[in-house]
Amino acid sequence: MTGPKTREHEGPTAASGPVRRHPLLLVAFPRPFVLPLPTDSAPIGRDWLRSHGVLDDEVSGTHAAFSSPGGSVHLEDAGSRNGTWVDGHRLASGERVPLAEGAVLRVGRTLMVFREELRGEQRPAPPIGELVGPFGVRGLAAALEAWARRPPGNVLIEGETGTGKELAAAAIARALGRERPFTAVNVASVPPGVFESQLFGHVAGAFSGAGKGSPGVIAACQGGTVFLDEIGELSFEAQAKVLRLLENHEIFPVGANRPSRVDVLIIAATNRALEGMVERETFRRDLLARLAISRVALPPLRDRAEDLFALAQATCARADLPLPIEACEVEAIERLMLEPWPTNVRGVLSCLERVAAVDPVPGLRAWAVDRVLGGKARRAGQLSLGAVADAMTRSKGNETQAARLLGVTRGKLRRFLTKT
Repeated sequence: MTGPKTREHEGPTAASGPVRRHPLLLVAFPRPFVLPLPTDSAPIGRDWLRSHGVLDDEVSGTHAAFSSPGGSVHLEDAGSRNGTWVDGHRLASGERVPLAEGAVLRVGRTLMVFREELRGEQRPAPPIGELVGPFGVRGLAAALEAWARRPPGNVLIEGETGTGKELAAAAIARALGRERPFTAVNVASVPPGVFESQLFGHVAGAFSGAGKGSPGVIAACQGGTVFLDEIGELSFEAQAKVLRLLENHEIFPVGANRPSRVDVLIIAATNRALEGMVERETFRRDLLARLAISRVALPPLRDRAEDLFALAQATCARADLPLPIEACEVEAIERLMLEPWPTNVRGVLSCLERVAAVDPVPGLRAWAVDRVLGGKARRAGQLSLGAVADAMTRSKGNETQAARLLGVTRGKLRRFLTKT
């Protein structure tokens, strides 16, 4: 009797066909909205926008036209009355330009951002707790959906300063039913000599001045969440103790004879590249491996200009700075969208507070924004052959450093280099 023949291993199945992208327009002002990209190259205008739910009487009847010669998307002004603007540059009538990923477009009183694709639902997303991002923080929303099915024991949030890491931590804690108690600890502000006692507690008489002892932050948050901000600033010795906490769910108070079990969600955050720190041997590889099990990154504001006005409105509401839509000039919002914002939301709030000081009338006017920011708008992340060549020369061919000089992600730089 003959048994089944051995089959040759064929390896993993490849995806069928190329990945298809669907370019679209994300309306950022006056209200967040998603528009399909016109595909027939015919001029569009006021009626086309109205048919898709965007009302703007300052748009001409025949305003602009999109086309895709050679597969790349171009925009042309079709003799509009008020002009068609791309990244702060007004197109001449009949002028056609290619659109880069993230280009900011202005027609009439409407500001849009060109995107090659939008993952998830084709509509603005609601805030995640107090974290506002109609389009740009969908990675966190997807992570929360996954974690609802299998709650993590710890989470790592990565992002530049001012991207809202503490707001994200509070939203994660709330989504996982761990919002109370919630304690935030800025690791960089705690002296190394008292970190262990503050976090893990100490028993009476453990050291001079110990008094009656203290349970520490971790034990005091039993059942809740501890947010460790700037985890990259932890000393190597303290990292080992945090690793023990994450692996064994135990703390060892200073002076205690035995550990104590704890049930606490640990959310760590950093604005540093921890992988690089591991290679430089300033951050423990095993601690990063434990933290990276549940990981989410918050994108910088320069990579999500479509979120800027909604985010500015929310920030101003918390700071009691009125920002009514009808009192905001489109040129002022466009200027804000074209800025690189190295400190992200913190920078935006600082700018708006200074604008309010020179122009106390509610809203935003271009003259006041220009006075505060000075000079002309700088398009964040706009790449050109000259700028890339200069950055690559200055960084001696290091793509990571070149991307930092250009104010873009390394992935965006790699895509540009591949196409050129």
